Amino acid sequence: MAITPTKEQFTEFAHGTRDGEVVMINLLHFARPGDSPAGTATPAQGGAETGSTEPESTGAAAYRDYSDQVIKMVEARGGRVIWTGRPEHVLIGDTENDDWDLVALVSYPSRSAFIDMVTSPNYGEAHTHRERGLDRTVLLACEPLRAMVGSSVSVDSDQPGPGREASGDA
Repeated sequence: MAITPTKEQFTEFAHGTRDGEVVMINLLHFARPGDSPAGTATPAQGGAETGSTEPESTGAAAYRDYSDQVIKMVEARGGRVIWTGRPEHVLIGDTENDDWDLVALVSYPSRSAFIDMVTSPNYGEAHTHRERGLDRTVLLACEPLRAMVGSSVSVDSDQPGPGREASGDA
């Protein structure tokens, strides 16, 4: 599974026209010792070459290195980490493929703030830890809705979104 967006995904996001806050929902599954995103062992991840299983060699530790650097970049652009948590149970979904290790919600004041961060040289350096730390991830860019869910929220289902085509049919 990809750890970075495709060129098409990034271009579509970058050319979005909505102004304002963007909240990124990060679903994260850490690489395990002996695995790499490409499925091959690497010494830095405690592969068979080293036999190491120390916490420093885990995907979680590598992702923590990434996070320590990137949180400062997020905050420098007016963003903030809203929430992080460890999923306990898959109540709806595929229990094998939806076994995420961490969920994080990160707010950016605008898509341009996010783009500025991820295209900076410092982010590129930090991203190597993310690549080493994750074996799969999903990143969802979300538009915050200010009304409470369950009240008279109107979600326009005719608007295209990931995997949806715009149509007049309900």
